Order: sequence, then C-alpha cells, then structure tokens
Amino acid sequence: MAENALVAEVRDATGKGVARKLRAAGRIPAVVYGKGLESKAISIDPGALQRVLQSGGAGMNTLIELSVDGTTRTVLVKELQREPVRGRPIHTDFYM
Repeated sequence: MAENALVAEVRDATGKGVARKLRAAGRIPAVVYGKGLESKAISIDPGALQRVLQSGGAGMNTLIELSVDGTTRTVLVKELQREPVRGRPIHTDFYM
C-alpha cells in the first residue's frame, strides 16, 4: 500500500447524531464528490488522514489514493474542518 493511501467505509446514515457516534467510535465523517459523479458519504480514520497529509510534503494539496468498496481513486482534500480547541479533524470533503 502506498504511503498516500486511505481506506474508507461507506456510511448509509447521515446527520448530526450519526456523525457524533462516528467520532465517538474513533472515525470521522467525510464526503467524496466530483464533476458528473454522485456524492458518496464515507467515514475515515483521522489518524491515517493526518499521517497522509503530513508525510505527503504538500499538506492539503497531497494527492491521495482513496479506496472505497474496492475501488481506488485519486482525490484531493477540498475542505478539512477541525475542532477549534484541539485542532483534531472532524469532517473532510474529498474532490475527485
């Protein structure tokens, strides 16, 4: 597996309560979208995301190999929302 690879799980439910439960379980909600493609709600490991962004050398401009349901696509982080006090990621948008 490449050092800039992330594995994501598809999530069916959306909303504030579901997002809070995901964060309590150690994952963060995310969305993958692109031109002409249907958006997909996913969840990712925040530690793995931090490692990819720090090791890529380009920060938020790092090209990431995102694997969702066995399909791997190259994505960029479009938006990364962080907790105001601790700075931990709480939500991510990926652009294909």
